[in-house]
Amino acid sequence: MTIHHLPTATDYDEHNELVGRTRDKLLTEIAAGISSFQRACEQLSQLRGPVEDPDFVEGRDGRDVAQFLDDGIRIGRAAYAVVHTIIDKEIPR
Repeated sequence: MTIHHLPTATDYDEHNELVGRTRDKLLTEIAAGISSFQRACEQLSQLRGPVEDPDFVEGRDGRDVAQFLDDGIRIGRAAYAVVHTIIDKEIPR
């Protein structure tokens, strides 16, 4: 039989601090992903505009890439909002 100690107030404080730091990192990483996709959209706009890369201008491929990037940004923003809702203990109505 293993005897486990009861958690102390310090244990709870340390755990809450760890949770807070990890949540902050999660939000930071999601935001970085969104920023990365936004920068990729800017580069794609260059390829489809002034640079005129035919592989991205002609046909549907360039439009598909643009849509995938837009969807990625939209999904990232949604994930960011959901994480904030969880952290702030808000219940969507």
